[in-house]
Amino acid sequence: MSLDDVGGPVQTDAAEEAGGVSIGSQDWRKALNAVVPCVVVLKVTQTRAFDTEGAGSSYATGFIVDKKRGIILTNRHVVTPGPIVAEAVFLNREEVTVQPLYYDPVHDFGFMRFDPGKVQFMEFGEVPLAPEAACVGLDIRVVGNDSGEKISILSGTLARLDRDAPHYTRKGFNDFNTFYLQAASGTKGGSSGSPVIDVQGRAVGLNAGGKNKAASAYYLPLNRVVRALELLQGCLDEQPEGWSATRIPRGDLQATFLFKGFDEVRRLGLRKETEAEVRAAHQSAAAAGIAEYSTGMLVVESVVPGGPADGVLEPGDVLVRLDGGITTDFLSMEDLLDARVGAQVALEFQRGGNPVIASIKVQDLHAVTPSSMVELGGGTVHELSYQQARNNRAATGQVYVAEPGKQEWQRYLLGKAAVPKCAIITAVAGQPTHTLDQFVDTIKGLSHGQRVPLELYTFGDRNRKKNVLLHCDWNWYGPPRRWTRNDARGVWDDQVEWPHSLAPIAATGAAAAAEGSGALPPSPKISSPRIQVAATPFAGGAAKPPRHPGAPQGKAPAPSPLSLPAAGLPRRHSVQDVPTVDIEKTQPGVTAQHDDARLEVATAAMEVDQGGQAGAGAARTAPGATPAAAAGLPGAELGMGVEAPAAAAPAAAAAVAEGPVAAGGPATEVGGRTGAAGAAAGSTPTAAGTAGPASSSLVQFEERLRCALVMVDVEIPLVALSDGVHSRAFTGCGVIMHHSDTLGLVLVDRNTVCVGPGDVMLSFGAFPAEVPARVRFLHPLHNFALVSYDPQELSLEARRLIRAVELLPAPALRRGDSVELVCLSASLRILHRTSLVTNPAMSVMVRAAEVPRFRAVHEEVIKLDQDFGTQYAGVLTDKAGRVRALWGSYSEQVDKSETEWTAGKQAGLPASVFAPWVEALKALKALDAPGEAPAPLRVRVLDAELEPLLLSKAAQFGLPSEWVLRLVKLDPERRQVLRVRSCTANSHAQQVLKDGDMVLAVAGRPVSSYDDVERLIAAYHPPPSPTGNEGAGVAAAAAAAGCAAGANGVAAAAAVQDEAAATAVKEPSAKRQKTSIGAKAAAVTGNGSSNGSMSAGVEVPLTIFRGGEVLEARVRLGLEDGLGTDRLYPHRAVRAKGYLPANHGVYISRWHHGSPAHRYALFALHWITEVNGEPTPDIDTFLRLVKGLPDGADVRVRVEHFETTRSKVLTLKTDNRYWPAWELQLDPRTAQWTRLPIQ
Repeated sequence: MSLDDVGGPVQTDAAEEAGGVSIGSQDWRKALNAVVPCVVVLKVTQTRAFDTEGAGSSYATGFIVDKKRGIILTNRHVVTPGPIVAEAVFLNREEVTVQPLYYDPVHDFGFMRFDPGKVQFMEFGEVPLAPEAACVGLDIRVVGNDSGEKISILSGTLARLDRDAPHYTRKGFNDFNTFYLQAASGTKGGSSGSPVIDVQGRAVGLNAGGKNKAASAYYLPLNRVVRALELLQGCLDEQPEGWSATRIPRGDLQATFLFKGFDEVRRLGLRKETEAEVRAAHQSAAAAGIAEYSTGMLVVESVVPGGPADGVLEPGDVLVRLDGGITTDFLSMEDLLDARVGAQVALEFQRGGNPVIASIKVQDLHAVTPSSMVELGGGTVHELSYQQARNNRAATGQVYVAEPGKQEWQRYLLGKAAVPKCAIITAVAGQPTHTLDQFVDTIKGLSHGQRVPLELYTFGDRNRKKNVLLHCDWNWYGPPRRWTRNDARGVWDDQVEWPHSLAPIAATGAAAAAEGSGALPPSPKISSPRIQVAATPFAGGAAKPPRHPGAPQGKAPAPSPLSLPAAGLPRRHSVQDVPTVDIEKTQPGVTAQHDDARLEVATAAMEVDQGGQAGAGAARTAPGATPAAAAGLPGAELGMGVEAPAAAAPAAAAAVAEGPVAAGGPATEVGGRTGAAGAAAGSTPTAAGTAGPASSSLVQFEERLRCALVMVDVEIPLVALSDGVHSRAFTGCGVIMHHSDTLGLVLVDRNTVCVGPGDVMLSFGAFPAEVPARVRFLHPLHNFALVSYDPQELSLEARRLIRAVELLPAPALRRGDSVELVCLSASLRILHRTSLVTNPAMSVMVRAAEVPRFRAVHEEVIKLDQDFGTQYAGVLTDKAGRVRALWGSYSEQVDKSETEWTAGKQAGLPASVFAPWVEALKALKALDAPGEAPAPLRVRVLDAELEPLLLSKAAQFGLPSEWVLRLVKLDPERRQVLRVRSCTANSHAQQVLKDGDMVLAVAGRPVSSYDDVERLIAAYHPPPSPTGNEGAGVAAAAAAAGCAAGANGVAAAAAVQDEAAATAVKEPSAKRQKTSIGAKAAAVTGNGSSNGSMSAGVEVPLTIFRGGEVLEARVRLGLEDGLGTDRLYPHRAVRAKGYLPANHGVYISRWHHGSPAHRYALFALHWITEVNGEPTPDIDTFLRLVKGLPDGADVRVRVEHFETTRSKVLTLKTDNRYWPAWELQLDPRTAQWTRLPIQ
């Protein structure tokens, strides 16, 4: 095939003349006609980060150097040392698969191979290699894929043959110990691997890099390339049946040399007689035509620690002889070292003018080039390569973190522990990890959920070791996998490194593989079940305290095959019990500091309240008296949230009126008994000075709330970044709503707990302890979530100190009311101030982000006059410590950047909004029953977003005056009407309502606020009758809470039980498809609802104003899952945009670097509507079509863009080796996500 055969001229340089030879001359045209068909475009995808290269996809160039064997020459940084998938596209647009064949450990060249028989529609040749033809002034052409062009031809002239190897980056691949050619051709991205040819069509160099500002290009000489190619061809001739693992001998001293002119080496101390001897040898070699005359010598630039030359060579040494022969160029040095791999060579060099003779063993370069890696938690770890050891002056073979996780988005196991990229891991769990095998053995000994110390250092701070906490988690990414390069096949083979705790699962999987195809089975179903700790009696009859991380554990029973232990995967507790007696206070001469005194007060209150003893010899609570009064605490007469009999309520309320900073006075009688001991305690001097009742009550008030506040840390792995989450790590403050021996509930804002998938950790303000938590409820409209924790994972001391708050949803706050703003800092310290309510119901309008995600709607929050700024969250309480509102954080996108605000809009969510849901969860007794499982809560919503509109503006739109007067009378302060802003896509509301409709009444009752709408929705349609005792408890609790809140004119949506989920025990996700977010098309198009739950036919009458008329309409309510997205269906934020494709489809939320989606541009914010011509209305249909696709199959995918609704067809190839299909599914009864392989 010639240039004329491809339809049109090939792009050439703009210059008409180059070096006196016309570009259109017959000689150049003949050469290009022969070379261009041999040049291919390489599409390369690095599937994993490895050594100097990160995961990603790119284009490059290669050219055929052996057409019979199908060998393509390109750059090393194109072949890459890690696992890749690549195709070669020929001039006629034929595409064939190529595999890596060989890459040089040092120099920037490598080979790929393909099957010549796969190219069916064109003839191609090969480009001969002629390194000897390179000379200064030679006219050249660079033929390649420049700047993404199919074929581009650039002209130039060789200017230098002895340029130093270019330095690209400090942390990546850099060539060394070689000369480079230089010309002013100005090649750009995509031209890597292009042939540099002369007028005869011979390759004289390999394009490797360039400098755009100077329009300079750097070419690798082909001398070492020719040697490697000949060895590869000879290996194939010896084994004609196919390729085998070929190792080309490569030797090195682990030292970097630079070529310096005689003027510089003379300044380094080179003796004159030595210079004369070297110059004479150069002249003799040039005269004999063996080599060109040289004007310098090789000088040591650096030495790798621990290498053969370490301790022998030093920077500045001038090399004179190698094995007795004068050696002043790289080619001669490498020829000798490659021939003496593993043997000793004699070196003669001069150091500061003094001759030195030494013997060094030649290092095998392949032995210091890693060929395996371990993948765990989204990151990769392998032995430190020679390249990176040279870049960072470190010994090879150390455990090197190539990627803790792809940048900020994919980091999980190592990144979650703050292990940076390019770090060196020196120890795990106290065990040294000098090699990769030691690291793997140590990791295999860790159990799921275990936390162990990890020691590391970074090259930028190598003199100091850093210790972090590694949290082992095999749930989201599966157990560790070791990948090993298979040079014979050009792929990487993987093997699961099963942790010892999962050994039975591994044995079963291996047996299944042996019976089948022999391939290693995918990771089994691994989840994180509820942790159960058996109470083991010991001295005193109490439960055995948990151990520190790393402490020896009792031998757990072996799990059954393909199942986990009944008590869950082995896990260690994060804290141990604290002795009852304070050791510090028993030392002579030591007095309690102020913080100790505060803790003493709170500890005594907790001990007495739980029936314990308040210090040595304290009496237990007397019948009819408050626990605080029995302990003699100042909180007894002030009513600091301490539980008291009902008869004591009036007296306690009267005492509370003075607040936590009230002046002291006589002891107040509570419950018929005098708190004299409390009054005495309130006036007792402390170590910090004399404190009266005011300071004592303030101390207890703050300590009481600190014991109820927690810091919530959320880590979301990349595989679970669903629902448009804008980050993978969140931190916020939560408040304990319920705490017992078996169950704990924490309330937190949804800017901290955004989605259900992820790992939630709680750090308690009451005690230095951390425990995991599960997401139990995510309100689809409001900014709050509820998570649960297992108190049995805490020590006895922690369980004794932690307390739940008391809610006070009624009466509603009013303007001018005084509230206590209490926040928890990152250091778990209390921030407290008294503020005034300036607006008890400020409407919040959070702008929609470019990527759809949760945002609070129909939100009315509390505005304060003073707060702590945007960095703190907490609670608003009254003076008795009862919670009136959640002081949470919000996030919105402003000018394509994320902005978080708390105080900026004074975001206090009233307790009446979340109180019903707290009570509903507390009523689910199955939450704290290990053998039972609760049905998930569901929320009835109006599938329309409303916004307030001033009545003065509404009157201008034609709203009748009688309705204006009715709404003014209803709410004389706000004077507003609610207007439809948008409707959820494919909902019944979208069919009935229109944007701009004004909602005047619900069920015949006028409404002017979001609370009015939600209250009437809950009251007009009470929860349906549940099918079991659990459901009855949910409905009763929700109804009771709704009635209590309704007395204040505020109520939350009713909690209802999902009957479909109640029957879905074995297959929860499959059974819940009829009521889930991503419902089947038949259920949606049949009745026009937003999800399958609308089949219940729950409708509410609305009075609306549209086009000058007051109309009556009935709108079917939506039913949203209280656990959010369960199988990564399109979340509500997507549907809230008001559009779904005709056949729905599967929504793309995220894509992974190095995956086929990355390679073929199957990016997020698209709907997959067809696969190979088959519609994909739901995820089950999509999975059914995907299961039948073999590895490497060509797939046609029709996608529709989320915003533009533009449809297009993409093509891709499956990659089941590096990117097998799997699914995350949520079990709504355990709130656990499970990774399931798709066979």
